[in-house]
Amino acid sequence: MKRFISKTALASCVMFSVIMAWFLVMGYLFAGPSYGLNLTASLMAASLGMAVLQTLWFSEAVFKRLAYPARIAGFGACGLPVIGACAWLGRWMPGEVGPGGAAAFVVAYLLILAATSAAYALYYKKAAGSYDEALARYRRENPHT
Repeated sequence: MKRFISKTALASCVMFSVIMAWFLVMGYLFAGPSYGLNLTASLMAASLGMAVLQTLWFSEAVFKRLAYPARIAGFGACGLPVIGACAWLGRWMPGEVGPGGAAAFVVAYLLILAATSAAYALYYKKAAGSYDEALARYRRENPHT
């Protein structure tokens, strides 16, 4: 059942992305540029950009042996310009936002990055701990394998 739910959630995300992209194109063709369409396009670009960066930094496709803190730092350093450019192009904030607003945006980005990294680290520590315990129990119960 868990696999079914997981596959359904993934299919739903893919379908949503495809449909949004399709209707975004249709919106630009038939209605022309607007704040809503530009906002949607910038959000899709941010999603795609961050997904590419996540794959780049957190798989071993490019960086074979890189410590987890270095991966987070690289992802965060590359992600800020991607998110910043999408926010600027999509006008996520009012046009009159000055340096204080930009600083607040960067601080919010860094806080979200830190919170999600800490949450994943706790989850991984718990999961890895349970795997280590299961392996130790298996070795105790099966000493000859």
